Amino acid sequence: MSDQGQRIEFGDSGPYLFQEIDVQPEGMLLEDHAVCLLRFEGLYLPVALAACASMAEALTQMEQAAMGPEREGMIPLEFDLSETLELPLLTSVAGESFQHGETVYLDVFFGQTRARLCFSILTAAAVGQILSQVPKQE
Repeated sequence: MSDQGQRIEFGDSGPYLFQEIDVQPEGMLLEDHAVCLLRFEGLYLPVALAACASMAEALTQMEQAAMGPEREGMIPLEFDLSETLELPLLTSVAGESFQHGETVYLDVFFGQTRARLCFSILTAAAVGQILSQVPKQE
């Protein structure tokens, strides 16, 4: 993984474990790029329009988990949300989301790279709400 200026590029397949994001997101539809851009203060997460519906559904259909999001072999990623940073394009969702305590986590793919996003319950609900408003892609 490298941080090229203000953008992260994953150089391998992960899996990465993102820090918990606990800020209200803003969403912007960029139809020319087939992306819904989610902004969490200074962190930008572009979601492919084709992945929006499945991600929204996964965030509303969460299951209770006995364990937290950490798994052996995961590479932790932390961000300073006060600094501008763009993540790679989130291309797909790898199933349902899980809730453990106050944390909701969801496995996703950035191309071939697997990662686990972690949100607070309120942030997960807001992300699901934003993505559910994106028109479904055929």
